[in-house]
Amino acid sequence: MDVNPERVRAYADPVEATFPTVVDSAGVLGRVFDFDVVPNGIFVDAEGVIRFIHIGGFDVRRPEIAAQVDALLSTDFGREPAPRLVHQDRPEVELLRNEIAVHSDDASLHFALADALLTEGRPGEAEPLFARAVELNAGDWSAAFGLGTALYQQGHLAGALRWWKVARQLDPDNFTVRKQIWMVEHPERFYPTIDLDWQKKQLRLEGYVRPT
Repeated sequence: MDVNPERVRAYADPVEATFPTVVDSAGVLGRVFDFDVVPNGIFVDAEGVIRFIHIGGFDVRRPEIAAQVDALLSTDFGREPAPRLVHQDRPEVELLRNEIAVHSDDASLHFALADALLTEGRPGEAEPLFARAVELNAGDWSAAFGLGTALYQQGHLAGALRWWKVARQLDPDNFTVRKQIWMVEHPERFYPTIDLDWQKKQLRLEGYVRPT
């Protein structure tokens, strides 16, 4: 997943993979599998059945993940009466902290920990981690959006809007980002009822083109 397919080439070319590599520039996978952090691992068998999902912090170099993948590869699914789905929840906060201690320049780890803290209602702790993720990967709209969200939850509306607009600039097709900005700048269009006609007009004014 990346808005710039060329950025992925640096990771795909050196391994000389014998399988196709595709880039999800529109963020479809995030909507289908309901995730907002990377890296993730999703394994599909030859019949197209999902067998393994790990959301957040996926890295086969981690022993606990390698063990799950080994178990997956050694299973004869042809003899099983029903598909088996192995689901690993996102790593705990302490595990992510340990990973960051080893890989301090990994933007995705900083993002994952910030998102976990945000989920736990700790935006003040999440803010510097989102900021570090932005610093390490300035082209990632989700890091900028996360930083804005952490600021918003602390009552810093001006800072939140600033970073949400950075996210919008990085990913102009992202309707969710635009809508969040509107909800702060034009709350009367969302409460007590949502003004859909106004949203359509606003999209035209902003020159928004829906992705095809």
